[in-house]
Parts: sequence; structure tokens; C-alpha cells
Amino acid sequence: MPPFTVTRAHLKTACNDQNWDLLDSLLEIDASKINDKAMFTDTWGEWWGMLMDAVGRDSVDGVRVLLKHGANREVGTSGDCLETSPLEAAVGKPEILALLQSPEVPTYIRKTDPPLPQGESLADQRVNRQGDIRDASGLVFQTEAIDPQ
Repeated sequence: MPPFTVTRAHLKTACNDQNWDLLDSLLEIDASKINDKAMFTDTWGEWWGMLMDAVGRDSVDGVRVLLKHGANREVGTSGDCLETSPLEAAVGKPEILALLQSPEVPTYIRKTDPPLPQGESLADQRVNRQGDIRDASGLVFQTEAIDPQ
């Protein structure tokens, strides 16, 4: 059996579902995509990564997991927008702001041992293909524009 490969879709789904135990498990296997700031988008051309997503969701545990695995505290939004840093997005969120400002690496202890994802849905294929195209070309666009083959 080949080793498990962590994909962007796995990471994005864990963030969307706020399944921080699964995200912690996935990042233990492979944290190479932790600072991908084209993981999430809106319809206005703004892009952000997992740390900004966790800050935007007011998730202390999400921020804790991402910082534990080495998320860059400076990686904010990009695209057709005014760039925002995680620190700027955390204004009014004292616990998250404290985590972002602390030089210490936070700890996170899983409450569950979630199973690793199996299979790949059409939505997963779109997310992964968008990331592959971005890696190869530098172009980013919404996953709905991709027709997987």
C-alpha cells in the first residue's frame, strides 16, 4: 500500500469542516502546503490561506494547530484586494491576537483520532487540480472554472 499523500483538498476540507484534529493529523504527515495563500477565494478575487481562514472563523484551535505546524504569521490575503495580515484580521479577537503575537509555538492536543480521508470527490479533484495549475503556472482562479477529466 502506497504512503498516504496529503492534498490541498484534504487540508481545505479539514479547515472548512473546522476539524482541527484531522488538520493536526494531516499536517503531521505533510505540512508543505501550510502557507499556500491561494487555498480559499471569494467571488471578488481575494485569496487567502489556512491561517487567515482560521482567524476569519474566530477559531482559536485552528490558529493553534496551524502555528504549531509552522504557519507563517505574516501570510495574509492577496489578489484583487487590499492585502490583510493575520494580525490585522485578528483585531478584536484577543485570544487569537495573543497566539499570533507570541514568539512561543503553541501546543495543541487532539481530542479525537480521526481517520484519514479516503477517495477523492469531484470537488477534491477541482481543488487539487487548481493547486497543480497554480504550482505550474502561477495562475490562480476559482475551482468552478476547472473541468476535471
